[in-house]
Amino acid sequence: MPNPPPGFEWDEAKAQWNLRVHGISFAAIDDFNFATALEIEGSDHETEEIRTTLLGEIKRQTCVFVFTRRRGRIRVISLRHATAEERRLYIEAKGY
Repeated sequence: MPNPPPGFEWDEAKAQWNLRVHGISFAAIDDFNFATALEIEGSDHETEEIRTTLLGEIKRQTCVFVFTRRRGRIRVISLRHATAEERRLYIEAKGY
């Protein structure tokens, strides 16, 4: 697997699992369009750390990016293609 871009980190085993299950490499986060991303509230994951979920685009495909901040770096938790409902939400919110 490629190394994380500067400022990002991830668990290599989790990155390989994510690629197998979701078909998208954590390294694709380098192309994530943070400028147009939409933060969505709520988390169904029980953890004490604060997780942020963003809907945004990677090469014109709507994706969901879940991360937490650790020691000044962005720790990638999950990166996947958005569901149809998430794509609809993103399109409506952005007025596309």
